Amino acid sequence: MSSGTTSLAERARSLLRQVLAMGQTRLEMLGLAVEQEVHALGRELRLAAITIISAWLAGTCLVAWVAVMFPRQVGLWILGVLFILFVFTSLFSWQVLQRISSRERLFTRLAEQLRKDAQALEDYVDGDHE
Repeated sequence: MSSGTTSLAERARSLLRQVLAMGQTRLEMLGLAVEQEVHALGRELRLAAITIISAWLAGTCLVAWVAVMFPRQVGLWILGVLFILFVFTSLFSWQVLQRISSRERLFTRLAEQLRKDAQALEDYVDGDHE
């Protein structure tokens, strides 16, 4: 009876070690997922800020140059064309930013791994009772 109790205690300790190891691994995965998301968002925000500021400055300079350099009638036509060009460019940039910012949901891989862990533990426990 003592060997059965020892065996049961060893199995319980082994199961506990496995659960703790899985928990540690999942916490490390969680930390990595958060870190990757923070880096990706920071990169996108910097890119968006640089794009917006540069486009605004370039557009302002171009409009000022056209207003000063060309006769009134020609300048108005050029300003109209530039307005349309700026609108299309901003819409195109917005589409590109939306496309590159679509990523998988945060913690998707972690949640899937936790489901697999739960299933593996259920299989392990069901296997002991058979």
